[in-house]
Amino acid sequence: MDIKMKKFKKYNIDATDKNILNAIKNNEYGRVASIKDFIEGLDIIDTNMFISLDARWGEGKTFYIRQIEMTLSYLTKKRLEQDVTDLESFFLNSELGSVKLNNTFLPIYYNSWLYDCHKDPLMSLLYILVKECGKYVYTTMDNKGIGEKILSLLSPFAITLPFGQISGNFEKTKEMLIGKDILEEIKTAEEIRQTVKEILDEIIVESAQKLVVFIDELDRCRPNYAIELLERIKHYFDDERIIFVVSVNKEQLIHTISKFYGTSFNSTGYLNKFFDINVYLPEIPQYLKRNDILQTNQEQYHLKKIVNELSEYYNLSLRDTIIFQQNVEATSKQYYNDSLAQGCVLSMFIPIILVLDIVSQTEKSQFMEGKGNIFKELCGNISSLRKLICRFGGNATDEAESYQIGFEKIYEVYECTFLKNKIYTGELDVSRDLKEISRQTHE
Repeated sequence: MDIKMKKFKKYNIDATDKNILNAIKNNEYGRVASIKDFIEGLDIIDTNMFISLDARWGEGKTFYIRQIEMTLSYLTKKRLEQDVTDLESFFLNSELGSVKLNNTFLPIYYNSWLYDCHKDPLMSLLYILVKECGKYVYTTMDNKGIGEKILSLLSPFAITLPFGQISGNFEKTKEMLIGKDILEEIKTAEEIRQTVKEILDEIIVESAQKLVVFIDELDRCRPNYAIELLERIKHYFDDERIIFVVSVNKEQLIHTISKFYGTSFNSTGYLNKFFDINVYLPEIPQYLKRNDILQTNQEQYHLKKIVNELSEYYNLSLRDTIIFQQNVEATSKQYYNDSLAQGCVLSMFIPIILVLDIVSQTEKSQFMEGKGNIFKELCGNISSLRKLICRFGGNATDEAESYQIGFEKIYEVYECTFLKNKIYTGELDVSRDLKEISRQTHE
């Protein structure tokens, strides 16, 4: 039997400028108040600071720090009397638009994963700093010859970096520096530190009091790149005018460090020495995670309830919640009809298969083989599953009896669907297509 699959849509939202701004305007993830607190916290920091923003993958770290970055950008441009007409509508009625700061910030977003193909993270980071700060201090950079300074550091990497995207005096010095050994240009760490300081002086001194660098996706980088980036920052950016905010899944990064230095290495202690402050990403309320992605009709009431409760039961991240709902949505709706026996059963089986595909391949295999107690466990803990099962309780006098009778009927269907060579002889005419539908969902 062929399953007609609905064309997949891309429901996860990319962290584009437009989407970030809309999230600010509409407070789509319920984090505006937290973002305001974070920004005001940055404003009272009067020294060099290294902050970790910890959350597991899929919880929206990128969206969060980009909201902070774009808010600081808006506030900085207003303070520098630059044109913010294109941003006003997004901040006009937001708490973030009225934030009053004592300092002017230059916010820089650095997606480390996009640049871990570069040979040295110091060079990559400086490249992005200069490129992005040009949005605020273009004329100063051009006049002071900052291009020559950064190219004195970047010379061995000139071929790999997109120089054409950088303003200033870069192009005219590129050919001169290509092929030179960095050890010939700068022989000591102190000389590197001094050159970095000179670059920072030209970026910061006339435009802002603070430079805030947001490091994202560090836990996705090559182990050596991630570690070298942390070490380069500590060695060469010890400047009271700079704050680093690193969004990271610390558990995964600790694992990365262990792979690099060996399992006997104290990775937790090593990582903790880099960060002055550790903060955790505020959770998104479950009702905001759902986001009405699953477009059910009145015949699929139980299906939507089951999907939402399974998401909560397994504490799915925002990203995994979207993927789960998308996968259920993509399965042909013709099989989900809560008024029909087969539709009811599929409303139990298919969401379980799809959620286990995300959280545990082992448990998914057990479920598909009719093994383990996964089905019993979920039916006992997911209230919407329990209510649906009670519909098969016949003339039972109370809910407990109705559930017991209904569960025995459904469990027989489950075993006949997933156990080999077991023939269904029960009263429900539902088993005819269940194996094939479930198998194709599994695949």
